[in-house]
Amino acid sequence: MKNIFFRIVVLVGILFSCSRKVTQPSTIPIRYDGHLNLDVKIQDKIIGHFVFDTGWSGICLDSLFCKKNGLGNNILDKEIKMSGIGNETSTAKLITDTLRYEFNSNNYRCHSTLTLMFNLKSAFGKKIDGIAGIQTFAQKPYMIDYVFQKIIFTDSVKGFESVNAEFEDNKIYLPLTVTLKNKKKLHGKFLLDTGSDQSILNSHLFNTDGIYNSTYKKKFFAKGGVGGDSNGYFLPVAETSLGKYKLKNVIMTISSDTLGTLSDSNYLGVIGNDLLDDFNIIFDHQKEKIWVKPNKNFNKNKKRLFRGISFQAIGDKWIVAGIVEETEAFRFGIRKNDQILEINNIPVEQIDRDKYVNNLKANDVLNLKIKRDGVEKEIKFKLNVFLKCKFK
Repeated sequence: MKNIFFRIVVLVGILFSCSRKVTQPSTIPIRYDGHLNLDVKIQDKIIGHFVFDTGWSGICLDSLFCKKNGLGNNILDKEIKMSGIGNETSTAKLITDTLRYEFNSNNYRCHSTLTLMFNLKSAFGKKIDGIAGIQTFAQKPYMIDYVFQKIIFTDSVKGFESVNAEFEDNKIYLPLTVTLKNKKKLHGKFLLDTGSDQSILNSHLFNTDGIYNSTYKKKFFAKGGVGGDSNGYFLPVAETSLGKYKLKNVIMTISSDTLGTLSDSNYLGVIGNDLLDDFNIIFDHQKEKIWVKPNKNFNKNKKRLFRGISFQAIGDKWIVAGIVEETEAFRFGIRKNDQILEINNIPVEQIDRDKYVNNLKANDVLNLKIKRDGVEKEIKFKLNVFLKCKFK
């Protein structure tokens, strides 16, 4: 489901610097689950769960995490406006303390003299403590290895293919060609966003022949984060091309947002981890270069098209974060923002959400006890495949 992460635009500059200690091996472990998860040590003692997001510039901390750990003693009174994916804006606070961050046992260190603080857990779930943005590793060339799940500092680009990337205002854009089912081609720049688990076409493209009249697209409703609710359609496309590499029969999404990041007509959309993880990718911010090399994921369909419903854990509660219109779950009455009390007679407090979701299979039957507007009810449905497409 639409679990797009931290595409945030902030109306403030963040003072941020990093350095790499000469220690071998020069790697930082990550956990990849559609997002790039990092363990970060703050102020030499506090461990936080961060997501590496190239759609964000500096560091953002969760407000509850800060309160629990005594971070953010000095905060500006003025609130900072933020917009992102969705049709609304949110506000954040600005921490003026200098905070230190360590990655992989002091192998890589950063400090920030201005740090945004926002209620990330409310927007994105209870496991998130912070965002590490695009500046985090910008001092040295590094490679994201999606298969072996690590970030490697390296000067070697042997075996990699250069891509004509555009670096602008702490953002990276890649040239992508999207071929629709009717053979129409969309060519232009896409925001490279490791904070998004999906690749998205911006809403100004919706009226394109082959999109608005596509019989393949499937509507979804999704709970938003910083920018509020964000809805759109799953859209099968014939091919996407990055440089000389062609990915066949890809499922993208087309946004229907009227405001926010995905309504921006200055670029065509977002290239997220569902396409990026087909490659190992080297970033060199100093030279403003990107190199890619296909890995073992290349051209293998990874979409689980029976997951027409997504769950989000906020505190001890689970809610329906998104749902596809053409699913049994929707037809039988499940709606976005429903609170889930039990699944198959098991209270959600006793379920590990990530493990449970990863073990779901097509045609599994779920019996959900939900709560909506103070009323509890049970709804039983099957996880049907809502979108069929031929994949290589």
